Amino acid sequence: MSSDIQNFYRNKTVFVTGGTGFMGLVLIEKLLRSTEVKRVYILVRPKKGKSIEERLTDFCQCVIFEGLRNTGAKLTDRIQPILGDCQYDNLGISAEDRQVLITEVNVVIHLAATVRFDEPLHKAVRLNVRATLDLLELAKEMQNLESFVHVSSAYANCVVQSIDEKYYNRKLGISAVKMCEVANSLGPETTNKLSTVLCAAYDNTYTFTKSLAEDAVLNEGRALPISIFRPAIVIQTYKEPLTGWVGNYYGPSAALYACARGVLRVMQMQSEHRAHLVPADLCASLMLAIGWETARSDQRQRLNLAPPIYNYANDDENPLYWRQYMSTIVGRGPELPLAKMIWFPFMITVSKKWVYDILTFFYHIIPGAIIDVLLTLKGKRRRMIRLYRGIHKLTKATEFFIVNEFQFTMDNTKALWDSLSARDKDIFNFDLRSINWKEYIKFSLSGMRLYLGGEGPETIPRGKIMFKRFLFLHRLTQLLVITLFVSLIWCVASKFFL
Repeated sequence: MSSDIQNFYRNKTVFVTGGTGFMGLVLIEKLLRSTEVKRVYILVRPKKGKSIEERLTDFCQCVIFEGLRNTGAKLTDRIQPILGDCQYDNLGISAEDRQVLITEVNVVIHLAATVRFDEPLHKAVRLNVRATLDLLELAKEMQNLESFVHVSSAYANCVVQSIDEKYYNRKLGISAVKMCEVANSLGPETTNKLSTVLCAAYDNTYTFTKSLAEDAVLNEGRALPISIFRPAIVIQTYKEPLTGWVGNYYGPSAALYACARGVLRVMQMQSEHRAHLVPADLCASLMLAIGWETARSDQRQRLNLAPPIYNYANDDENPLYWRQYMSTIVGRGPELPLAKMIWFPFMITVSKKWVYDILTFFYHIIPGAIIDVLLTLKGKRRRMIRLYRGIHKLTKATEFFIVNEFQFTMDNTKALWDSLSARDKDIFNFDLRSINWKEYIKFSLSGMRLYLGGEGPETIPRGKIMFKRFLFLHRLTQLLVITLFVSLIWCVASKFFL
């Protein structure tokens, strides 16, 4: 028996930007597996040496589609690439492809964005703001458009710490249209220099430009059947279609892998703060539900109301705290160790920046320098100090969101969940209260081993052997360091006081 959401997407044509990314893959897989969607158009950037047809073939070979492939489904019959790039005017889409989208598309899901926190402002404006404005203009021409879901971020409005499902565009100081005009007029170099002024309150260009994109939706997309989805930190899948699947080295998943390899040993965080982590598969279900709800709710358009916003983050009904997340990982770590670890995996969390800086010097820089010297003596390329520079750059970029405490209201999201039929709740589950966090973290560890580390269950015995060896070496090193420290103290005391 089909559900309301399934009935809505049946025989529909959906256009997805950002479909080749981590979240896009999860969304498209869910759309193909759980609905009878007619066609999914995905925006695909040109790549030197590969046609978009070849890129589509590679895309369809992703492990996340394995279940669909095993059913005999031919994915290329339902997925069609559209050559384009968000860096260019009108998304770089040809006039012919543009006409296809105008004629056929019923639903738009705009996922494409640069998620680099340190992206130069001019490029971030082009990708996150100008592309959104161009897509809104394209949507206005679509003859059969029923729904448009713009994917933002729960942290897009980090200028406030209690974030409701409303717009904070007055905090920007400039509109989306005006910012694009300024960037075009000034050019990359001058625009990038202005980032320290324009983005000061937002900590980085990512949150600033994502907030500008929301302003674009509010002021330029109001006439459209459109909504905004604001997920918090999107991480590995919970149960669908694979447990613990992750497609890239980014955010908490990258930190988890670096920790498991024995590379990342110190992190700055407030362990008593809420960990606003949301599984990618639940996000995909919520996006599809928002698409359905947006299409069936025409009262907003008649009354010219602001497009609704759906926040999605951890709340009091099933809370997850950083201390709980870290302690569960530490507790489960010995069960699922990596065979490729380079040292005993452990993690020290601190709240003070000065303590963090001291500990990273002793736990990261010094060991990294020693390993690089050994590699040089063996005639191999040095890599550890360079690796730590990358890790420290990543942790610095995410530090603002982990150290500071944010709260989110989710009235619209909860109301949407309550409005679903029992059938839809079963197929398109996005209820965060249903997550068993301990189970989920175990899935995350298994997924991290398999999809980031390339280590299947058969490598666990080898991993456990490595774990025991490095634990012995770790304890021995600790003993030597303590002995040297005590000896140094004794020598100093003997010289001056005895």
